[in-house]
Amino acid sequence: MSVERLKRRLDGRFSSVLPVLEWLPRYDESWLRSDVVAGITVAAAVVPEGLAYASLANLPPQTGLYAGLMAVVVYLFLGTSRQVIVGPTSALAILLASGVGAVAGGSTASYASLVVVTTLLVGVVAIVAWAFRLGFLVHFISGSVLTGFSAGAALYIMSTQLGKLFGIEGATGVFYQRLWYTATHLGETNPETMAVGVAGIALLVLGERYLPRAPNALVVVALAIVLMSVTNLQARGVDVVGAIPSGLPSPTVPAVPDVATLGALVPVATALFLLSYVQGIGAVETFARRHDYDTDANQELLADGVANLAAGLGGGFAVGGSMSRSALNDAVGGKTQLTNAVVALVLVVVLLFLTDVFTTLPEAILAAVVIVAVESLVDPTALRQLYLVSKQEFAIAMAALLGVLAVGMLWGVFVGVVLSLLVAISRVSSPSTHELGRLGETDHFVALDENPAATAVADAFVYRVEAELFYANAETVRTDLLDRLADRDADVELVVFDLASSPTVDFEAAQMLAKLHQDLESRGVDLRFAGAESDVVQLFETTGLAANVGGVKTEEPVADVVDRWRAQRSS
Repeated sequence: MSVERLKRRLDGRFSSVLPVLEWLPRYDESWLRSDVVAGITVAAAVVPEGLAYASLANLPPQTGLYAGLMAVVVYLFLGTSRQVIVGPTSALAILLASGVGAVAGGSTASYASLVVVTTLLVGVVAIVAWAFRLGFLVHFISGSVLTGFSAGAALYIMSTQLGKLFGIEGATGVFYQRLWYTATHLGETNPETMAVGVAGIALLVLGERYLPRAPNALVVVALAIVLMSVTNLQARGVDVVGAIPSGLPSPTVPAVPDVATLGALVPVATALFLLSYVQGIGAVETFARRHDYDTDANQELLADGVANLAAGLGGGFAVGGSMSRSALNDAVGGKTQLTNAVVALVLVVVLLFLTDVFTTLPEAILAAVVIVAVESLVDPTALRQLYLVSKQEFAIAMAALLGVLAVGMLWGVFVGVVLSLLVAISRVSSPSTHELGRLGETDHFVALDENPAATAVADAFVYRVEAELFYANAETVRTDLLDRLADRDADVELVVFDLASSPTVDFEAAQMLAKLHQDLESRGVDLRFAGAESDVVQLFETTGLAANVGGVKTEEPVADVVDRWRAQRSS
């Protein structure tokens, strides 16, 4: 191999793992202004949300800024989306708090260390998934499940903020427990705290409605800080963030927990990985379709994994793609991944010089930021469409929603995954099937139930399955074919199984077809195959089925199969 060829191959491998090597050399200078403006605007949202989500995760406020900084730096080099912003999210923060909190058992010191371990595990799981190219697995989580899960997650997260919003302490447990505790302790409400929180929500909602591109969260945070500095609200019981250490994140290497603790963290990390990747890839695909460019689902696994490793080692917590911040980036004109570099520079400035500014920020304002941020996760329009289009899909969405509210975020994730898998299994095990008929005087065969002009062949029953044939649907297909055959009025002497829509057939399905041949033969009915791929023909020949049915030809049309059968019968 020549040196030049080796160099090209190495360059190709590096650019596939480091997308920055592909897009940066082609960067158009005319995009710079848009990326800088978008980066500053996004950073204005990242700062207050980072502080809020750290509070949501029961961690010091600076950890949210650390996580955001490490995530955008990694995504700058490894990400394939031009608009997606990676960082802490509300759902990840609350899932982390509930999952790791249960393992820590109330120990504050061990909790912080276990958060870092869990975040590193999230990174490891994502990188293993990338190594095995498992990016396709995300498509097994159905949209209806995600719709229900997102709505449930939003309601659950809102319930966790009620205590801060009303100034009531002590609420714990799942959604209903928190609601009940808050409702039965309303007499303990701090009026000043509630006034600050409700005012914050009102300003954020008005800002989103009338100034959607403005840094509304940062403006509300600034107003609240000014308010606290000119009043005595803190002395009247309004809790504030408190001192935030200045400086950049330093490497954090946690103590390795014992095997039992590590084992308890694995399902938490797995749930966080699933949620992180699903959130991220959803945003990646959304903006790729909107702007018509290609992304790489497997590369996004690597970006997600390294971002979580960096966040953990940098003293942060689990991160993922944020739809809200990505949408803001797109709305203000972000063109490329360079936006991440601008966000990182702003966060560096904040961490080095501006942390003292946030010490008097009311906790109620952070609660307001969280509540308004997650409100968009509830999509009444999507739920209404599901109800009108498919009651089954709506029931699945509601099951995912109620699963989150009833058992919490951690098990709610697994409820969503299990429901998605059950839906997928149900669909592949009961595929769509059709009896085919001849279209007019042509040799073209189409589904009788979809084409009224088609007519069934008098002595032949032509059958097609709109799916691959494998062990999960083999017996269902056999039963369906025999039931359809029994409903035919005319005497049928031939069954033609059209495999044009079944490009693969596994061994168990081949055994089912051999049994079907025996069943039909006992009734005096012949079985033939049309439209078979070459691999399927080879399987039939190896198992002896091809010889038993008079031979199988590669991709033979139905009309030719019928004609050949008649010629064999007359000879």
